[in-house]
Amino acid sequence: MASKMSDFLILNELLESDESSDDEEEIALLLEEKRNIPKVMKFVETVVHKFSDKEFKSNFRVERTTCYKLIEEFRNSQFFPRNQNHGGSNSITAEIHVLCFLWFAGNKVCLRDVSQRFGIGTTSGFRIICRVVDFLISIAGDIICFPSSRDDKNSLANEFKKVSGFPDVLGCIDSTSIPIRTPANKIKSTYVNRHDIPSIILQGICDYRRRLIDVFVGAPGKVHDARVFKLSFISSKLPQICEGKFHLLGDGAYPIREWLLIPYKDYGNLTPDKTLFNQKLSSTRVLIENTFGILKSRLRQLQKLDLHKVDKISKFIIASCVIHNLCIDNNDVITDEWLLPQPPHEDNVINDMGRESLLKQLGENKRDAIKNGFFNETNNE
Repeated sequence: MASKMSDFLILNELLESDESSDDEEEIALLLEEKRNIPKVMKFVETVVHKFSDKEFKSNFRVERTTCYKLIEEFRNSQFFPRNQNHGGSNSITAEIHVLCFLWFAGNKVCLRDVSQRFGIGTTSGFRIICRVVDFLISIAGDIICFPSSRDDKNSLANEFKKVSGFPDVLGCIDSTSIPIRTPANKIKSTYVNRHDIPSIILQGICDYRRRLIDVFVGAPGKVHDARVFKLSFISSKLPQICEGKFHLLGDGAYPIREWLLIPYKDYGNLTPDKTLFNQKLSSTRVLIENTFGILKSRLRQLQKLDLHKVDKISKFIIASCVIHNLCIDNNDVITDEWLLPQPPHEDNVINDMGRESLLKQLGENKRDAIKNGFFNETNNE
């Protein structure tokens, strides 16, 4: 498990080295709670338990069955605190823990709203969400992972081929910006993306079901996709994972390799065989854009994440990716009206020299071979 979890380490060394050990968020919340703030009482018993299945999913963004499976797993984990009674007050149940997290993650609300709704203090609400995030991070290595055996890889590639006929695909890769407020003790210009919005980059690789098989998060929004890929843990492992046969599909922001194919650059004079190759690649690669759209539509907190620290932001994003996969595993789909329109992705091209040129040439040779195969198949039909 420890080796799997290494893939989910955040870039704390690069991003958090100057961070104070004091938890400013929690201190601020404690100061705020010195006054006894009115709360909603018995919201779960009087409202949530009376929701229809449709109402439950509309509010918590997951099916009731998915939610209560998660509650049971959390209850049995080391992250659920037992013997919580202090001074005769009632303990906070595993059900309230998970429901608070899902309400916060699935809706554009602040922590104060969640805490008052579930009848708990704001500091308690903050701690509850952190516990559930830590629990989800602990199981991330089992939920978000590449297939390990050759048979599993062949099976995955066969399913990808059904999408548009592209052979030997293990996944589709891309990055998306998660808008945030400027992190505490950080400079805004470090985190703004090309739209001048503070953000954190989430790099994801998905399978044909739009299920995430690798994620990397923590780089500031101004960092180029190719640079994020170089920083990611998976970049050095892909040659071994792909075994000289398989490959990922990416867009023009990535360098071409034997294990990472990208479209031909279109300057308005593409030959028919190159055009066909690009069409098939794009028809398959769009799955990762769909994946990000589903993730942000289900867990709407990711449309602008209202947390203060980079490590907490990064952990929350990975926890959201775990929820995304658990929903797919439980056939918990979102409805079309939930989906958000996704902005077109801006392709960027990088140029490298030396060893990079050799790797690039090998990738181009493989791309040409697949392109010629597509064109020959079309002519023979």
